[in-house]
Amino acid sequence: MKKAATHVGITIVVVGLMIASIIYLMSNSLFTVTWFGTNYLNRVFSYQVTTLALSLVIILVIALLTRFQSLRLLSVTRIDGEVLPEPWIGISNKNKDTWKTLGRNMAIVISVVTAIAIYFQVYRNGVIQTLTLGSFLLILVYALTNSFVEEVTFRHTFASIVEYHNLNPYLSKALSALIFGGVHYLGTPGKIPGVLLAGFLGWFLSKSIHETKGFFWAWLIHFLQDVIIMTALFLTLP
Repeated sequence: MKKAATHVGITIVVVGLMIASIIYLMSNSLFTVTWFGTNYLNRVFSYQVTTLALSLVIILVIALLTRFQSLRLLSVTRIDGEVLPEPWIGISNKNKDTWKTLGRNMAIVISVVTAIAIYFQVYRNGVIQTLTLGSFLLILVYALTNSFVEEVTFRHTFASIVEYHNLNPYLSKALSALIFGGVHYLGTPGKIPGVLLAGFLGWFLSKSIHETKGFFWAWLIHFLQDVIIMTALFLTLP
């Protein structure tokens, strides 16, 4: 248990350093490009490249702590598995759905909720530019990398340590919900609605990794939310 506690502590420090890096990089680019049509797309490119590199370092650190057993949780081919009961969100012992069904359904529900939150928090600023096909394709790439980075940081880290030491999955679910929810107070969506939405998302996506032993649903559902958010930001930011 002492070793497990040490690994959990190291992981919290690693995640904390990544959060500090993310906050810094959101306002301070390590390099600049002028390849794309808007300042927003240029800024995000620099941010995505830098954070993606940092996420690979995180993967290596966690792999070393778990004797590389953590890498199996990055699988995107494990998309099914038993859904453990969660009565507080309506998943009872009588539930017959597996992750193939629950993942699909929750992807839709969470995306609708995110879209509503974004509508009230972002579009109130007004749309200032048109979304072109080229810009949207770039946003899809950004959403793919951003969701990967954040899932590695906030889900893969804790889930890997918990799985490796056979700890209670509620530990990684709680850490993911608290930390991911907390950092979204100043994010998009933000304030209390953003904290609640991100907190639930963190808990649910952590649950998906534990129960499928894979990365698919966590990455896909997060990707869909980032597409919605980044598209809104592109339309409303210069």
